[in-house]
Amino acid sequence: MAPSISLRRATPSLSSSSNKRKVIRASTVRCALFVTVILCSLTFWGLILSWGVKNAVLTEETSRGAQIRSAGLQQQLQTTRQRQQQPPPQSKHELVSDTDGTDNNNPIPPPKATIAYAVSLTSCGKTSTSTSGTGGHSSDSSFHEGAAVLAHSIHLSSIQNYHISQSVFDYHLVAFVHPEAESCCHIFRELGYEVMIRETPFNVTDIKMPFLKEHIVKSGCCGEKEYLKLYAYSLLEFPVVVHLDLDSLILKPLDDLFYAMLDDGASSANNSEAMAARSRIPVMFDDPLPQNNPIDAYFTRDYNMVNPGHKHVGVQGGFLIVRPNMDAFRNYIAVVLEDNFKQGNGWGGKGYGGYFGAQQIQGICSYYYDFLHPGTGVELNKCYYNVMADAPRQSENAKTHAGKCRDGKETCQDCRDVPIDEIKSVHFTLCQKPWKCPSWVGDDEKTTKICE
Repeated sequence: MAPSISLRRATPSLSSSSNKRKVIRASTVRCALFVTVILCSLTFWGLILSWGVKNAVLTEETSRGAQIRSAGLQQQLQTTRQRQQQPPPQSKHELVSDTDGTDNNNPIPPPKATIAYAVSLTSCGKTSTSTSGTGGHSSDSSFHEGAAVLAHSIHLSSIQNYHISQSVFDYHLVAFVHPEAESCCHIFRELGYEVMIRETPFNVTDIKMPFLKEHIVKSGCCGEKEYLKLYAYSLLEFPVVVHLDLDSLILKPLDDLFYAMLDDGASSANNSEAMAARSRIPVMFDDPLPQNNPIDAYFTRDYNMVNPGHKHVGVQGGFLIVRPNMDAFRNYIAVVLEDNFKQGNGWGGKGYGGYFGAQQIQGICSYYYDFLHPGTGVELNKCYYNVMADAPRQSENAKTHAGKCRDGKETCQDCRDVPIDEIKSVHFTLCQKPWKCPSWVGDDEKTTKICE
């Protein structure tokens, strides 16, 4: 009996040992799982912490990038504030600081005159990321970029930067703002522009001709609102007004134009400054300047908008220099309101039409200075003023007038060959707006090279 008892006692002993091993293994597994959970938790929170740090850094870098991108605009604002605090020189003994902040010991003359530089804002534009927006016509929300750079370029080409520019003319910035754009014009005040809220200078319902009344509001860049530019003629406190589109840039002083314009023509022989200035002005087709009459306006023409040989080419609406005159202002409005635009034949039925903007400034200015008041306006050489990097000839692949000079002449100057240091002003039409960082692609290799 003993062996059986011994055997029965041995069985529980083996079972107990096995259970203990199971308990130990279970405990080990639980510990391992616990440790694993802890490690996973630590890893998870470590990743969260790392992501938070990276996100904070990215946010900081993004903020810093935004600050850098606005640095250019801030620089223009700073220049404006400094100029507002420092009046223009009033005597030849008063010095003006160079752009680097140092003074030359060369006395400068008092300003010959203060020239008004005007722009027009017709709307607040549309928010867009497109690189081909027409910000020069305030048709997209980036117009403030152009306004800032234009203002600074005018400053650099004035007596305010005399020791570099050698200009003897001061400037005053003006912005004609349509009431529909009043909510977004604050940036102009910050940039130093005098803001003038102006309605379209006529009521469209008063236009007598049904065709013009119907189409003037939906043609050109800005419909009837483009006629805000006519208010340039109303700035009688200034001897000369330069009206530019917002996508323009002044590269060199326009002093020669101002000297010749302020001269009355008849006394040029007794005015050495005016005589010298007149000899330096590049006129389109080398035409002579008016000899015995004052110059009332300068402009360039847009030969890209018509076929070669078009009889009456429109004025390029983004560049217009005028002598303020309320009679001229009223004359323009009378032309618009009376039965003067003929369908198919343009203004006065004389062929001043048939192209983009013909019912606006491009067409009516051409009609005004070519037909109504001939000999008072001067067409400047577009290779030096209001330069747009356009090809002088029609494409060889054009359906009509292939390879012909756009201006209708047998030979034509290629503006793209003119050295940049000879160019007075540029207009970013064909090359698009530089503040949008466009990637320009065109059929003409020479134009592509310039625009890029």
